[in-house]
Amino acid sequence: MKSSKILKVVIASSLVASLAATAAVSANAAGIAKIEDIKDHKVGVVGSFNDWSTEGEIALTDNGSGVYEGVVEIEKVTKEMVVEATADDGNGAQVKTGKKGITFKVRLDGDWTDSWGDYEPAYVRTWNSQTNCCVEAAEGDHVKITVKLDTTKNHPDAVAAGEVEADEIDYTLIPVEYSVEKVEDAAPAADPEPAAQTPATTTTDTSNDATAAATPASTSTDSDTTTPATGDTTSAIALVAVVLASLGTAVVMTKKASAKD
Repeated sequence: MKSSKILKVVIASSLVASLAATAAVSANAAGIAKIEDIKDHKVGVVGSFNDWSTEGEIALTDNGSGVYEGVVEIEKVTKEMVVEATADDGNGAQVKTGKKGITFKVRLDGDWTDSWGDYEPAYVRTWNSQTNCCVEAAEGDHVKITVKLDTTKNHPDAVAAGEVEADEIDYTLIPVEYSVEKVEDAAPAADPEPAAQTPATTTTDTSNDATAAATPASTSTDSDTTTPATGDTTSAIALVAVVLASLGTAVVMTKKASAKD
């Protein structure tokens, strides 16, 4: 009897431990229990733009109406950031979606327990919700990606598929909305052309012309008339001397002729 009681206690203890472990795993996998819990957590965007790392994750902030929003700006997309988006095929394998660019998802507290992306039908949806979002971008692009997590409604595709009633918000089916803006960076300004240099000779010539224009022609003429050259003065004196000598000779000869008569 004693052994039987001990066995029952052991079995009961094992069962309780097993249930507790299962409950712990379920709670961890389920994450938040209701939509209202999101406000108590950190909402962020992570993706190929930061190598899916917690470092560089972009925070989304609530604008007061339950819509979390943020902007991922990439000034220069690198080759490593551009990937081909894939989705789960429902059997655990990934298939290409035909999109190529920057991929990302929204998640809570830097963890994958609760995350959101593009809508997928329930039969292919992964345990941590939809597949990655993707915006087209190429290497070298400057892009701004606006991301919204709208906690006030269900994804319209989920409503159309009959997965949930429109007025009963299921936090696993709230939509991620996003858009991308490609920024056209301004071309670098061209170096200004150097100002044309005025040759020194031009300046000199202009100055000479102005000086010449300012000097009346009569000044040069008057100067030539009133100031004889030294050589001209000497010639005039010699001519006068010759004339005087000739006159003296003529006077002497006249006197001699008068004396003979």
